[in-house]
Amino acid sequence: MVILAFRMRQQRDVDAWTAALGADAPVVEVPVMSRRWRRAAGWIEGGMASGTPEAAHGRVWCAYAPVRGVLADLGVTGTGDIVVVVADRSGRIRAMARGAPAPAAVGTIRAALAGC
Repeated sequence: MVILAFRMRQQRDVDAWTAALGADAPVVEVPVMSRRWRRAAGWIEGGMASGTPEAAHGRVWCAYAPVRGVLADLGVTGTGDIVVVVADRSGRIRAMARGAPAPAAVGTIRAALAGC
């Protein structure tokens, strides 16, 4: 499962998803930033690491990419909400949810994780 975040304030929703799915859920958190921030990657990632529990460091991967392209590939139109994606080993998206973890969305994501 991949949780994509596009704004710093979205960490609350990322944390809520990881809590809702439990510590055993296979998750990678991916802050998605425009390529223009790549030159400041050390500073950005150092700041993020200082605010992230050490146990979570290995599951946070930063993406410096064309944000609009990432959104378009997912069929999402804006950066206002996080995107939670479950894909199978071939890369096929099995389930997707946006925003905070509502009960129905958590159930959908859990079912997709069980089927992968």
